[in-house]
Amino acid sequence: MGGPVKITNVEAIALAAPFEKFFGGLDKVPAHILRPAANQVTHPRLGQASTIVRIETDEGIVGIGEALGLPTPEITATIVAGHFKRLLLGQDPRDTAVIWESLQGSLRTHRLGFVPNAIAAIDLALWDVKGKALGLPISRVLGGAFRDRIPVYASPVPFMATAEDSAREAGVFVARGFRAIKLKIGRGLASDLAHVEAVRAAIGPEVELLLDVNCGYDVPTAITFAREVLPYRPYWLEEPVEPSNVEGLAEIRRRADLRIATGENEQSVFGVRDLLLANATDVLMPNIGKAGGLTECLRIAELARAFHVQIAPHGVGAGIAIAAALQFCAAIPNLLKYEYNQLLNPLREAVVKERLELRDGSLMVPTGPGLGVTLDEDAIEEYVVARM
Repeated sequence: MGGPVKITNVEAIALAAPFEKFFGGLDKVPAHILRPAANQVTHPRLGQASTIVRIETDEGIVGIGEALGLPTPEITATIVAGHFKRLLLGQDPRDTAVIWESLQGSLRTHRLGFVPNAIAAIDLALWDVKGKALGLPISRVLGGAFRDRIPVYASPVPFMATAEDSAREAGVFVARGFRAIKLKIGRGLASDLAHVEAVRAAIGPEVELLLDVNCGYDVPTAITFAREVLPYRPYWLEEPVEPSNVEGLAEIRRRADLRIATGENEQSVFGVRDLLLANATDVLMPNIGKAGGLTECLRIAELARAFHVQIAPHGVGAGIAIAAALQFCAAIPNLLKYEYNQLLNPLREAVVKERLELRDGSLMVPTGPGLGVTLDEDAIEEYVVARM
């Protein structure tokens, strides 16, 4: 890849894995799968989805990327194939920053929503090409890996029917070797405290317990909960209020004696800037398949470092996005931990040929060139809903 290189083809593949298919009907899907968290009570999660991007070059290198596909992967695929593809053909895939700005600029008046998702998938595929051309994993391309294993937490213990059910689910994660576990809350103070108490008793004092409200509280409720939950030693309180309520989040942080985590719904460094300037968070949680890919997440991490804020990436996605997130986690100095999502998701294993290795509560960073994983073309056919 010494001379000029050109992108010769761009393909977007929308994948979907509806839950009703696996349970023999939507009425047979367990409630905690359809409505695992406060933000899915009104609009249940009906399945898992992903949008894959393949970028081919005139040197025969193929890069792969992934965007968060929920709730409709065909929308992101259409943006990639219907708009961005024509801007990519003929470009040098090594020009990741230049291409990122070009794509963003072409839809600047539509800069949020599905557009950053589409840019993320393209950006990851471009970085994959760059790493493969150099024969190096992305963490090395970025200047070296600070670590070869990424501390993770199991996510989540969803909205189980009873506190005893939550405790049993948490115990399964501990038995699998996880040393940190996230519990979904946001059903009301009494119910939430009962589930927290049961889970803490089940996992013991040494396992970290992370709490995720998924925007289910208002500011007074969050402050009251933060005070009453302290005896159970929570590691953090995540997204206690709506992402747009930056001032409210800052007030909760001032009055709560525990870490505040947020950021999975921020899709740009500019939204993160506003959180940091407001002193609204201790931990930022960008999703690499949602917040503009590796290029934008690196900017977010660097800005967060200037404010002494740590990064704990949001982990919802399939195999390509997970591999990309692990490369990102390896390459930044201010990593805290990574969310290893355990909700039912066949795409997590089906999309790539390689299997992740969980060792002593950490995921090993892929060592192959680029993102370190390869697309399993045969396995994904079962889930393809559109190719563009």
